[in-house]
Amino acid sequence: MKEEEAVNDLPVWRWLKVLVMKLGEDGMSSDESNTNQQTGLPIYQMKNMKWQRKMTYQLDLIDKQRVFDKDIYASRGIKPVVQIRDERNGDSRRVAAVERPKKLYCATWLQKQTPQKCRKLMVSDEEFQWLSIIKC
Repeated sequence: MKEEEAVNDLPVWRWLKVLVMKLGEDGMSSDESNTNQQTGLPIYQMKNMKWQRKMTYQLDLIDKQRVFDKDIYASRGIKPVVQIRDERNGDSRRVAAVERPKKLYCATWLQKQTPQKCRKLMVSDEEFQWLSIIKC
């Protein structure tokens, strides 16, 4: 859709697509759901994954786009819901994803791992350029 619209920020959206593909299912956070007292709609509080590089802004861009472009999604199935990413949400119990590019891991977390754990992670040497997206 972004390509059809010939948007100015197309390279950013292409990069975000690659980012999500590199993270894969194992790189997605678990959540706890609550209900918005005013609207009665669900709110998902995304758990923090200590192993993962901070990418709240990047993932929020994707989530918000689905709300803005709700007319392109089928009326059936899962509806877009509010997802809150915050350090206070608690930590996910999911284990660190393996074989991801090094840039997707939190550098501080990675340094604290034992050599045995690092070997088990099989951190990829694949070059993945991190794109810094400027907030407008």
